[in-house]
Amino acid sequence: RSKMSAPDRVSMSDLEGMGKKDLVDALQKIAPLSFLQEHKLNGKVDAVAKRANKDKVIAAYNELHDKGIFSTDEEREKEKLALDLEKTKLEEEKAAAAAQKAGDNDAAAPVDDGPKRYTIVVSKKGNKQNYPTKGDKVKVNYHGRLEDGTVFDSTTDEAFLKSKKRKANPLCFKVGSNQVIRGWDECVREMSVGEKSTVTIEAPW
Repeated sequence: RSKMSAPDRVSMSDLEGMGKKDLVDALQKIAPLSFLQEHKLNGKVDAVAKRANKDKVIAAYNELHDKGIFSTDEEREKEKLALDLEKTKLEEEKAAAAAQKAGDNDAAAPVDDGPKRYTIVVSKKGNKQNYPTKGDKVKVNYHGRLEDGTVFDSTTDEAFLKSKKRKANPLCFKVGSNQVIRGWDECVREMSVGEKSTVTIEAPW
């Protein structure tokens, strides 16, 4: 769509004889939104006229005609929509960055909401150097049993794997992403690479 044709230019003497409100109104009807915002002439006519300097409004009017940049109401509305969309996008990106930063700040340790609901008995020490933190991917072999000894899951028990038609592959999961139960998600952070332990986790966890 082509831009609006250049409107008739008001003479300097006529501009000086106009009131600020009429000057602002005339300018807002022909100027692009970006131009009005740049010169702080965007908004309700009465409010803009009240705070505006008349000489600066006249200067803006002449600058607009010298540059030959004009817009219709429809073009200004489209410009406003584009600016609003850009503002929304920036706000969403800012919110996402803040959420990511908050998540990173929580990565070092789980939320402290009382005593741990699990115990760890080490049967084979790990390297005591490499401990997983939130966001790390780990591979874990495990053998899960209920209090009565019933095996509910395992990556090592041959009979269980055979009954489930599964292969003996370690479980892979991302620490701190709720891919496993909470007790396991947190206790693994206390275990270094190569460690073998018996972990007892209470039901709520």
